[in-house]
Amino acid sequence: MPTMQKEPDQTEGTASIPLRERQRNAIRTDIQQAALRLFAERGFDNVTTEAIAEEVGISPSTFFRHVPSKESLLLGATQRGRALIVANFHARPLDEDIADSISAAILARTAQFVNDDVTLELWRRAMASAPPELRRASVLSREDCDELISAVAARLGSTVAADIQAGVLVRAAVAAVEYAYEWWLTHDQSESLHALTERALQLVTRGLAAPTPTARRRRSRG
Repeated sequence: MPTMQKEPDQTEGTASIPLRERQRNAIRTDIQQAALRLFAERGFDNVTTEAIAEEVGISPSTFFRHVPSKESLLLGATQRGRALIVANFHARPLDEDIADSISAAILARTAQFVNDDVTLELWRRAMASAPPELRRASVLSREDCDELISAVAARLGSTVAADIQAGVLVRAAVAAVEYAYEWWLTHDQSESLHALTERALQLVTRGLAAPTPTARRRRSRG
């Protein structure tokens, strides 16, 4: 999942940002936006780095001075966003329910781009066309999970039981988020990614309380 990051505001505080750095930021933004459009239109595998460079109006060598690979254009934003989740968790109130803190830490990330429908839809189409290994890499990595588990365990207390509880809570939340994300990539988009993620996390934290079809039939007969 991406984190939409804006470049430094060109009307505020630019005196502290060197001109060359601002120019590099502008070129990286142009490359990112052009790549996203091309990936969404043609499919990830059908877009070359040369095509992206041509779209931006730069040479391939200039492209690689600003971007290491075309894969990084899909994954770079998601990797930056993943790093924020543990920080979001640490910012939650200490007396808050642990499961609620985990959910809030994750949802704070998806909420960051909830109003950017156009860019998010381009990114969805681009990622849906990417190879499976790239799609998997866009969600929480093993390292991300381990870091969040450590943070949760520290809140619970340094015991073996706390470590197990933290691991189950985090892994369950991550599994719910991954399923919501896959659903969002591959199915009709009647709900936003943020709304789907929130609903999936609620199912995990509040329990899968929906009755089975058999139970519903028995009640209706009664």
